[in-house]
Amino acid sequence: MWIHFALFAALLLAAALLGLRGNAGRRGSRVILVVAFVAFVAFSSMRAVSVGNDTVEYHRVFEEIKATTSLQEAFTVSRFEYGYVVLNYLVSRITDSFNLLLLIISVFVYGSAVLFIKRYAANYSLAVLLAFGISAFYDFTLFTRQSVAVAIFLLAVPALMERKLVRYVLLVVLASQFHVSVLLLLVVYLIPYMRLSTFGDWFKWGALIGIVMFSLSWLLTRLLISSAYYGHYLHSDYADGGVRSATVLLIVTRIILMLLAATCGWNAAVEADPSGRTRNLLALAVADVAMVVISLGFNLLDRLEMYLTLPFAVGLANLAAHGERPESSYVSALLVVIAFAATTIFFLYRPEWYHLFPYRTVFEKGAL
Repeated sequence: MWIHFALFAALLLAAALLGLRGNAGRRGSRVILVVAFVAFVAFSSMRAVSVGNDTVEYHRVFEEIKATTSLQEAFTVSRFEYGYVVLNYLVSRITDSFNLLLLIISVFVYGSAVLFIKRYAANYSLAVLLAFGISAFYDFTLFTRQSVAVAIFLLAVPALMERKLVRYVLLVVLASQFHVSVLLLLVVYLIPYMRLSTFGDWFKWGALIGIVMFSLSWLLTRLLISSAYYGHYLHSDYADGGVRSATVLLIVTRIILMLLAATCGWNAAVEADPSGRTRNLLALAVADVAMVVISLGFNLLDRLEMYLTLPFAVGLANLAAHGERPESSYVSALLVVIAFAATTIFFLYRPEWYHLFPYRTVFEKGAL
């Protein structure tokens, strides 16, 4: 666990030296984005095969694809999407190193993440710290295929913001070649139409999202029962009661963070941003919380939440950055502390859910 605290300390130190305070006019130094990028690319790409939930399986698939003699044969090796298989096949023609594949993926994934923060965060330091606190950076290491899909989805967000439907759809379809679940995010294109300025707005959209997600939960449960592709998830750890208790804590944490950030002035922050970016990010944040809540009925939906984790962090960080001093400084600190504490509790008491710690590098003797 020491590396978890070391990473947080490094980011916190960088934020303190570069200036944690910021607003829409002074977003802070970009150096913290470089620090986060380098630290997590190294963390993700140099891990041993034993680190991470599915790394062993990804390593097995890479080794089997490496032994194939054609791309057509490589497609028969696993149930993984074609894009991920093609990436493995191309890399295996160049090198035998699985960790080089992880490096290529990590550079792309974390590059997309810091680019998203650079584009939309009103305060780089706060956005990075909050993203770390809610485990957004760790998720990219835990879910390799989906992390590529998330990275492409983050690149599609500008198309969503600018209402460019064709470009958004094309990027989502591209992302589906690495994790087909992203196709469900096509409906996210409608989210910028959400207005959340009154209680009636919250009730209307909350009820609509709830109905849609519960319907989706019911539908997916029945589809997976008969699906050879995803049916195995219903008999995995993702469907057991322990993971459900994690979902409850995740829901509580997300709601507390959102309510806390909202004290800095939800409507004021939205009205202060004529570009509409803050409104859209907060709409995505609301969708993120809704997705986590509905995952109580269908546990795998909390994997879909990963697509909106970074928009959630940046949206709430922007709320806090627009608040009045010194109250917003206190809120910012509380957001980071609560998020970091919740994630640390998960790591300490349920390490078997992540297999991240104890962390081992590929260079250690005897590392698998």
